Amino acid sequence: MLFSLRYGRRAVIFALWGCTVLLAQKSFAQRPAEQPDASRILHSMEKLPVVGSVLYVAAHPDDENTKLIAWLSNGKKVRTGYLSLTRGDGGQNLIGTELGDGLGIIRTEELLAARRIDGGEQFFTRASDFGYSKSPEESFEKWGHQEVLSDVVRVIRMFRPDVIITRFSDQPGPTHGHHTASAILAHEAFDLAGDPKAFPEQLEQGLQPWQPRRLYFNGSTWWNKNLSEIAKTDKDWYAVDVGGYDPLLGLSYTEIAGRSRSMHKSQGFGAAESRGEQFEYLHFEKGDKPKSDQFLEGIDLTWARVKGSEAVKKSIAALLAGYDLSHPENSVAELERLAAAVDALPPSDWKDFTRKRVDQLLLDVTGTVVEALAKDPYVVTMDSVHVSLDLLTRSSASIQFIGDKPETLPRNVVRSIPVGLKAPLSPDEPFWLARPHGSLFDIADPKLIGLPITPARLKVPYALRFAGGTEIRGTVPVHYRTVDRVKGELVQNCEVVPPVSLYASPSVLIVKDTAANERFGVEAYTDLDKATLICELVADWDIRPAQQELGAMKSGERKGATITMVPRGAKHKTEPYLRMAVGHPGPTSLTRRIISYDHIPTRSWYTPAAFHAIPLDVKVNAKRIGYVMGAGDDVPQAMEQLGVTVDMIDPSIAKMAELKQYDAIVTGIRAYNATVGMKELHPLLLQYVKDGGTLVVQYNTVPRFFSGESDFQIDPATLGPYPFDITRDRVTVEEAPPSFPNPDDPLLNTPNKITKADFEGWVQERGLYFAGDFEAHYTPLISWNDPGEKPVDGALITCDYGKGRFIYTGISFFRQLPAGVPGAYRLWANLISRRSAK
Repeated sequence: MLFSLRYGRRAVIFALWGCTVLLAQKSFAQRPAEQPDASRILHSMEKLPVVGSVLYVAAHPDDENTKLIAWLSNGKKVRTGYLSLTRGDGGQNLIGTELGDGLGIIRTEELLAARRIDGGEQFFTRASDFGYSKSPEESFEKWGHQEVLSDVVRVIRMFRPDVIITRFSDQPGPTHGHHTASAILAHEAFDLAGDPKAFPEQLEQGLQPWQPRRLYFNGSTWWNKNLSEIAKTDKDWYAVDVGGYDPLLGLSYTEIAGRSRSMHKSQGFGAAESRGEQFEYLHFEKGDKPKSDQFLEGIDLTWARVKGSEAVKKSIAALLAGYDLSHPENSVAELERLAAAVDALPPSDWKDFTRKRVDQLLLDVTGTVVEALAKDPYVVTMDSVHVSLDLLTRSSASIQFIGDKPETLPRNVVRSIPVGLKAPLSPDEPFWLARPHGSLFDIADPKLIGLPITPARLKVPYALRFAGGTEIRGTVPVHYRTVDRVKGELVQNCEVVPPVSLYASPSVLIVKDTAANERFGVEAYTDLDKATLICELVADWDIRPAQQELGAMKSGERKGATITMVPRGAKHKTEPYLRMAVGHPGPTSLTRRIISYDHIPTRSWYTPAAFHAIPLDVKVNAKRIGYVMGAGDDVPQAMEQLGVTVDMIDPSIAKMAELKQYDAIVTGIRAYNATVGMKELHPLLLQYVKDGGTLVVQYNTVPRFFSGESDFQIDPATLGPYPFDITRDRVTVEEAPPSFPNPDDPLLNTPNKITKADFEGWVQERGLYFAGDFEAHYTPLISWNDPGEKPVDGALITCDYGKGRFIYTGISFFRQLPAGVPGAYRLWANLISRRSAK
């Protein structure tokens, strides 16, 4: 079966005024957080006697060892954090089409989802994931060595770990340059965090120097199969069994780790929930070395390290001894005594951290829930919003709400208190994206550096008093609750949004002739008396009309408009900006983009309302293209800009007769890894080539050591008509100059003459997962290399097969085409064009 897809899998379309306009997809929310049961409450209490922390350091989301984090947090019960240098925005996406900043939001939330499972805390630096790096030197050159080092020092001073563990070695090896850089930075920060002369501005901002005790490297049997044997004789290696079982949780730490790691869904990292003995290996790097085979030996993990804590220790012991699984509320009195003992301590981070734990336990043991609920999923900038502060306690413990007049909360009856709030002038968005950025995020407020997400701005304060006089004071974010007929109750943040959102479609407008039309969608989030769409004028272009009156708009209403872009001597890509005149405070020149997946909270982020207009001399003689979607990309939309019709092919039910109608068929990135039915479709595709068709296969991946077991649906050697390997070769420097081993090949000349000028202005990388060890049947068309490396020629290979043509390419068209790179469009037009006129 074939079906048409015009603007991507995760978008919705509406037709208005005779045009098709791309609008935001419907947003969904997550299941509400579960309240802890009595055994999990006891598990939380058992962490109270432990005063110690460990910080794990690596480069990306999914680099972290969730087995070690789960064991440290739940087995050793130390406070455990993970510092990821980047948010993973330079990677690929197996669950949708988001790349770049959007993917960074997804992967940030996936890390937070993982930490909610394994009990860790999450931190970041300002470093942006600019893609694969082959050396730490390149990473530091792009990020700024001192800038990222200062962030690592900052997180150490914030979290104050006793031990730091790196995922990677600081010695260069066959791994991502970001990986090695993360270890180098951890080593350097270990030495500097305790020095008040290092980054003294952090001390002016309220942080204090902190010297960790030890630094370890977490080795892996993946890299060294003999590590278990080496650790038996090398006294610098420490083996820890992370496979223990916690009866209060009903899980082993490795089962927890499997669930945690499986949150990295965008990277396809679902993991087994394994059981039984499993060892991790830690290599001592620097600090004071343990005197035994226990890697934490000699570090006091008790309250004895905190001055004046005798009453705290005594109260914790009494709390644990007297806990009743059947009646957790009986612990209220002892928790109040513990709160008083903690309050009496001199100021320290452990005092503040422990008091927050005690406050949460007081809520948990009494079954007390505090929520702030709005009637709508969003509120517009500077508008008022009516919120219900709902309080419920489900035990017999006496709890007072401290408002204008204290009142005792009735048992198991919701007390709703109306609260009025006013939204701020700017919409909610990830703080690291509030300003334009390069390889380092530009964060205005230094106190936000290191944090995972923007602290809630729309929130309600509350105060409760227990029978013994203990008060809990806090804030709760404003949520919106709804019920889905299939998923049940869902909860999401009530977001602050701008008055309107503007959508340009397509995001890249190819102007091949004298003019081209650009379509717009406008969505109002509040009632507007008047709405005017304005397109800013740009040099060498006529914009007709530059201003359009859309009239009044109701909240939730969507309207469309069209403008015509006419080049007047324009030779280069331009980016016209849109804005609205609506008479309401708040930004009116933004496109709201929504991240919506079931495993993470719904998040909005914003980009300037703009599009790329490209005057392009490009020819294409194809008319109809079939596309097999892979892991997710926007290549089909880009092809439509070339004037071809694109149909999506369902590989599980496609028939040979249907394939013959296409001038070319393209498989999306990782289609053979991610798309069900490719095993059945593949022989039909090869027959399609043999009968005269053109097949373009974009990159796929195979494991580093292919053993016949992978997500690849066929034997990789049979991907083409003749054998070739899919390697891990890549060229990461986007400016790497190309050469053409076979410059006379038709794919470099027909219908467009490809020159080195077509490879200017590319983004992030040249390509990845190139072909290798290919037979003489194949013709390599492009050769290039990163600095200091030998040229590789497997980025684009082709062969004739029967009457048709097969092409494999690792070139990152999935990045270049959506970015509006002119030369990428010209080369792509050649790949999909017919071999001869039909």
